[in-house]
Amino acid sequence: MNEKKAVTINLCDLNQEATLSVIGSLDNKKIELPTEYAILSESEMQELKERVGLYFVPLENILKIWQDKLQEVKFTGSVSKLSFIAITKDGVYHWENVKIIKHVFNSGRSIHVVLCANPVGEKYNRRRGVRINIDKMMNVEQNGQIYHVIVRDLSYCGIAFLEQAQEAVDPDKAFVIYLTDTNEDGEDYLVAKLTGRINNQKDYDEGRILCGCILAADHASELQRYIANKQIEAIRGKSLGKKLTKSVSGENWQAKLIDELNK
Repeated sequence: MNEKKAVTINLCDLNQEATLSVIGSLDNKKIELPTEYAILSESEMQELKERVGLYFVPLENILKIWQDKLQEVKFTGSVSKLSFIAITKDGVYHWENVKIIKHVFNSGRSIHVVLCANPVGEKYNRRRGVRINIDKMMNVEQNGQIYHVIVRDLSYCGIAFLEQAQEAVDPDKAFVIYLTDTNEDGEDYLVAKLTGRINNQKDYDEGRILCGCILAADHASELQRYIANKQIEAIRGKSLGKKLTKSVSGENWQAKLIDELNK
């Protein structure tokens, strides 16, 4: 693979193996909504190409509901622009100022379609994704040893934590971090075990080091859902703890998530 192919990807080259999300930019906030690649039959693919051309991404689930209610989704203002994120085995890619249209096939099935004036997506810094602040002590396991760290923030591809210099995680080896949250009763519970590796370090204050870490791409889909939940909690101004996590589980979790968002 040459360098050009390594740092760009075309919309039409994405498939169901990619983890996808749409980012809505508001007055001074962003919210990232996970979505899924729509699997099309040969006839549906041909029908769509005849309408929109060769460069597009078919989407289903969350955008079917979100697009219908787009003008109702108001946090501190209205949505001003949309961007699109795709996580593949080769990295994270980003498209600015995308357009999302609804398409109804001859069969009656409807999906949403991502279009962009420039279909070529650029390699995207994983740490630039939507992040949530945490500031909570959690455990990191490496080679059978447990380290206590303060997790500062989390994105779908990365995590930042503070560690004590005298008890430092080895930056040259993978680790497992136990991501925890607090429920409505004030009790901690395990959200996920995340595999990662330290990408960079810098001195934070006396005796502590700030570590920027990359998380395994396998966690992206799970983390997108968790981060979307936490953004809704922040927008609504209260922590729903495990109540929100439970309310968006199951087959129609995306629809339930948007219902929570619009409350």
